[in-house]
Amino acid sequence: MLSQLFPYSSHIAESKYYHYAWVIIMIAAVIQMVGAGLRAAFGVFIDPLVQEHGWSNSSIAIAFALSFIVTGFFSPFADRIAGRVGARKAVILGSAFFFVGMIGTAYISSIWHLYLAYSGMLGIAQSLFLIPVLPVVTVWFRRSLGTGTGILWISWGLGPVAGIQVMSTLINSYGWTTAFVTGGIGGTGVILLTMLWFRNSPADAGKKPYGWREGDADTMNPEKASPRMKEKYVHHIRSTHSFWNLINIHFLGCVGHAVILVMIVPMGIHKGLDANVAAGVLSTLAGVSLMTRLFSPIISDRIGSKPVMFVSYLLQGVTVLLLLSADSTLAFYVFAVAFAIGYGGEGTIFPVINRQYYGQAPQGHTIGWQLFGANIGMALGGVMGAFSFDITGSYTAAIWLSAGFSLAGAFSIAVLQPTRRLLIPDWDKESENLRTIPEVPMEPAASGSGTAGD
Repeated sequence: MLSQLFPYSSHIAESKYYHYAWVIIMIAAVIQMVGAGLRAAFGVFIDPLVQEHGWSNSSIAIAFALSFIVTGFFSPFADRIAGRVGARKAVILGSAFFFVGMIGTAYISSIWHLYLAYSGMLGIAQSLFLIPVLPVVTVWFRRSLGTGTGILWISWGLGPVAGIQVMSTLINSYGWTTAFVTGGIGGTGVILLTMLWFRNSPADAGKKPYGWREGDADTMNPEKASPRMKEKYVHHIRSTHSFWNLINIHFLGCVGHAVILVMIVPMGIHKGLDANVAAGVLSTLAGVSLMTRLFSPIISDRIGSKPVMFVSYLLQGVTVLLLLSADSTLAFYVFAVAFAIGYGGEGTIFPVINRQYYGQAPQGHTIGWQLFGANIGMALGGVMGAFSFDITGSYTAAIWLSAGFSLAGAFSIAVLQPTRRLLIPDWDKESENLRTIPEVPMEPAASGSGTAGD
């Protein structure tokens, strides 16, 4: 089993069971657990805020939507920041925004305080955690990227499992202020500690990427490539239909599940579930999704990403309809298990399909725009459920909207180009051709123009 998850050839440069790429994966996982856990726990914030401040569901849900809008629109800037100072320094900057946002959220007294601290500061922090880190992960894997990203995406499931219960317990036991002060200090400390071991590329650690074999080209570190070369590849990538369709697909899938992530707890309470039981439904959904978060990118690496993505979106769209008749604890938990299978694979395949379409070329620009679509989708889905409930007094419309967006995503996947061949020129060959060009003359160009890619 271990050999299947961590495929190895005798030509791979480092140990079968140890490679520094796995250290990078664990660091990235910790960062995502902190950020993703807080966001996924938003459903447990709604009722305490309604009871303490008397704000409406929709006004609170706007904070959730704004946080994703801020993350989406700040993502291109996060990409540029990482390109200028490196991913490690960008994450450290993100931890500063995270700390200010958490402490600010702890002491809110007006709705605009929530929008500024939670939506603004934490939204910027999340973009600085996501955009620099994901391209670094891809650089560390020459092969078996699906295995690496599968393990990474588990953290996006473990974060909510832990975050939902931790924040719910802290708020219910110690109050809103203590919960966010504790989370701010603890989360910031953990992220800064992991930065002691973080390296932007294998070259920075004096190593080869995982899966590198004798005879492979030494893949150029995207951070060291000239702006001219990165702009050339950004142009190639943006000229493909798949680049634009994948942004749309990520948007549609995130609308589909954001409705559920934000509203499943208040929906359960509305149907008579205890608050802790309703939070357990969301935790169960997040926990079960761990399986498909791990195996979806691994399978995609083996057989191609397109069919795995299609099945994930189809399941997410169909299983949400179980909520139309859910009126008991058992029914809600059955839904959580069924929905989690498709939801877990919905977003985890994007780094793999990017590799299959664009090869070893830098993924910062591609990932940045895909996460822009994802965050706008999360924002729209986050408010749709709350506004439809405020207008109709029912969650039925939100359920149908969630299903419709997910199924539209499945249709968009069906018309994607095949993943059997690269859609752009081979980055490795281009970088090999440039190795005879001295680096010194390229320095003025690098300092005189902004980067469009990594």
